[in-house]
Amino acid sequence: MSLIPEKSIIFSPTLAATLGLEEAILLQILQECASHSEQVASSGFAWTSIPGQKLLELSPFWNEQDIRRLTASLHEKGLLLVGGGAFQTNQEFRFAFNENSAASSSSRVSNRSAQTAPKANSAKTIGSSWQPSEDCLRQLAQLGVTNEFAQQQIPQFVAYWRERNIPRHSWEAKYIKEVWRQWQQAEADSHRKNKQLPMASDWYPSQDALNILSKQGAINSNFIEDAIPEFILYWRGTGEVSSTWDSKFVQHVRRQWQFFNGMMNQDKTPKTMSESWKPNESVYDVLQMANIERSFAERLIPEFVLYWQENGSAQCSWSTKFLQYVKRQWARHIQPQTADTKYGKQQGSGSTGRIRDRNIIDALSDRSWAS
Repeated sequence: MSLIPEKSIIFSPTLAATLGLEEAILLQILQECASHSEQVASSGFAWTSIPGQKLLELSPFWNEQDIRRLTASLHEKGLLLVGGGAFQTNQEFRFAFNENSAASSSSRVSNRSAQTAPKANSAKTIGSSWQPSEDCLRQLAQLGVTNEFAQQQIPQFVAYWRERNIPRHSWEAKYIKEVWRQWQQAEADSHRKNKQLPMASDWYPSQDALNILSKQGAINSNFIEDAIPEFILYWRGTGEVSSTWDSKFVQHVRRQWQFFNGMMNQDKTPKTMSESWKPNESVYDVLQMANIERSFAERLIPEFVLYWQENGSAQCSWSTKFLQYVKRQWARHIQPQTADTKYGKQQGSGSTGRIRDRNIIDALSDRSWAS
């Protein structure tokens, strides 16, 4: 016997006032479906299966999300059991009313003429020995939750709700909802941990990170490049794993750029190098953020001063030029091969870390960010 789509839907006003208008209407539609469909007895309940698309046709005033919301509401209130997961248009929707098979059979005989819906069980608090049914665990398995995980959640679930002493119509509905939430959280945590990696010696920031710094932050690309070796060294030394190396690098460079701009603003007039020249103290602040030892920088001062005295050039900011030189020397000091091939392409290939052991012009040549 087929259902007539345009048949009037008769529902109980009292039930609508108790459950909600939409819930009462859907409950009546589902009872009509059960009355005209073959049912299968399982775990003491009479189960009905109907194509999801058919249920949508019977309720054209709702969409898929509406039916999913309403079936979940009826399930939460203890009126409806749902098998096979939440409602989906392209799948069979399997349901049963929360009453035993015998009562369901006799109830349907009388209800076909009376057109009334099943009544909800009375609410009750959870017992200390409460356990989910096999059907409840089967529903969780269909959602991808392992049986071991579901079983592990039972003690804390029972303890939590016994402490609060709140009565509910369906503890299994609450249990499914809570375990599913915990499972999703556990899966998300596992996925996040799997993405965490240690800092690699050949790490390089993504194009998105570079765009954030150079385009949005207006930071010179050479300044960004010079910050990479020190960043790698520090995080390889900590042994930390992360899935957000790009974010850490962006913060690292922004912090240094702020100090660098402060130094640039302090010097406006070009001047030649003096014999007693010392870098601005801010240089050491930036180097500290880059985890470059102060003693290392101080050892480079005599050679730096000597070269630029001989060169005779005038610069607005010797401190920024020195900072750039120290950062590049540090990169060579800690990662000779990487610095020569990737970060120090403008320098000589035969470097050994000492300024007089290679081409002095290449070693001290200016970069645009330090000019």
